[in-house]
Amino acid sequence: MAASRGRYPEKSFTRPALAPAILAAMALMAGAALLGSEWFIVVRFAVAILVAVMGVFAVQARAYAWLVVIVPVVVAWNPVFPLTMGGAGWAAAHLIAPIALVIAGFLIKVPATSSDRSRR
Repeated sequence: MAASRGRYPEKSFTRPALAPAILAAMALMAGAALLGSEWFIVVRFAVAILVAVMGVFAVQARAYAWLVVIVPVVVAWNPVFPLTMGGAGWAAAHLIAPIALVIAGFLIKVPATSSDRSRR
């Protein structure tokens, strides 16, 4: 008797960048309300770290084209050497960047290894 494959086919990839993308998007949306306050530094740290993690997953997936979106976000929101930006453009960036990050997180696919498949 042949081994049952189960109800759903096995995936040959994972989307590890999706979780940090969603968390970074939430931080950016909250950051739009915190612009100009002393709590904005927390937003800068959260966004920079989460998007840097997305960059690692993009390199693992060999999806180098998404670094065009990821690197500018890390640079713009970095807390170590903060860029002094303000105005409507900076506020708009807090609303546009989350969309781009979630799309990138969804489309960055890392090939699943045999150990990933054996955990199921």
